[in-house]
Amino acid sequence: MPAIEYIKRKFGSTYLVWLKKSNLYVQLEEPAWFVFKKTVKRFKTETIASECVDRYGLTSIESLKYVTEIRSGIEKMNQASDVFINKKYPDGLASYTYEPFSVYCYKFGETIAEFSFETRNFEYYIHPLLNHLETAQLSTKKAVFELFAFYDKIAFRLNGEIKGLWTYDETHLVKGLIFMNLINVIFHKNDDFWLMTVHASAITNGQKTILFPAEPGSGKTTIAALLQDRGYKLVSDDFVPIDRNTYAYPFPIAMSVKQGAVEVLTSIFPDLEQKPLNFITPEKGVRYVSLEKSEDIDKQPFPVKEFVFIKYDQTVDFEIIKLDPIVGAKLLLGQAWVAATEGTPEILFDCLAKWSFFQLTYSNNTKAIDAITKLFEHD
Repeated sequence: MPAIEYIKRKFGSTYLVWLKKSNLYVQLEEPAWFVFKKTVKRFKTETIASECVDRYGLTSIESLKYVTEIRSGIEKMNQASDVFINKKYPDGLASYTYEPFSVYCYKFGETIAEFSFETRNFEYYIHPLLNHLETAQLSTKKAVFELFAFYDKIAFRLNGEIKGLWTYDETHLVKGLIFMNLINVIFHKNDDFWLMTVHASAITNGQKTILFPAEPGSGKTTIAALLQDRGYKLVSDDFVPIDRNTYAYPFPIAMSVKQGAVEVLTSIFPDLEQKPLNFITPEKGVRYVSLEKSEDIDKQPFPVKEFVFIKYDQTVDFEIIKLDPIVGAKLLLGQAWVAATEGTPEILFDCLAKWSFFQLTYSNNTKAIDAITKLFEHD
């Protein structure tokens, strides 16, 4: 087995381990942690299995099977990530030309970004989320984003530099990389500046920021909209960049309101039902709500203090529980992209120990918003 470079931190009885080669985080408890330690030190499978018999009271057959499975899992997770591979793109991609279907310029403060889309489908990936920022202002200093087809793949260039090339089965990766490069352009940063990005809504009261990570359709946008109606500020909906000092940065994309939330949010957004219905997939339609420009939040970062993992469940009126850090870590990592830069694991481990994590399951909007309001009121 190849050498395994890792960093660990213990939370209670669980070890959170970062694997350098793959930039993956894995949680291990005994006896898996024992097997991992021995595997890292290059002990043979049979030797580790023999020790497990004595330490954990397993039979020889059980122990050998268990150790083999753990070692196999470790080997798979220790595979090098694309982050560490110098990608070789096809000849001709850098200079490839195409006829754009549409070209838009968007203004972010004093920064202008031009997006060129080769097809209507490519335009649908990005434009509905940014069209409220469209500008006719011209600038020679604009950043140029290009999304186009290259044979049977999707290509993304920024200022003439190739940033990504995907198959059509990997379209979920396209938006994330484009947004990552866009926040660098907006805030004049590079990838080393960021700790992570989180699939979440983020709300602030100006003193601290609470993130609401969740799977699509879990109600995070609805919660964010209802909190705005209570006077809180939206930092970002769906994509939240966090820097290495654990501040969340505003990202001004439109809110994505799914069909099931339209009735609830019409009182807040009266023209919601008149918004065009955009189909992300043949079964999934959303309406985009662009928010009024707020100068006081435009480029101001806010400290992250809590994460509330939310789930809308018609069978549950309201329930909120505080989670152990290791449980919160597992849920957060399932909704986050964590940078692979030097020092990031240590920063993340420290953050996980000081951040607060909650699980909110609800169908009663009023009780849910009241509970979140109380979180904002207490440090």
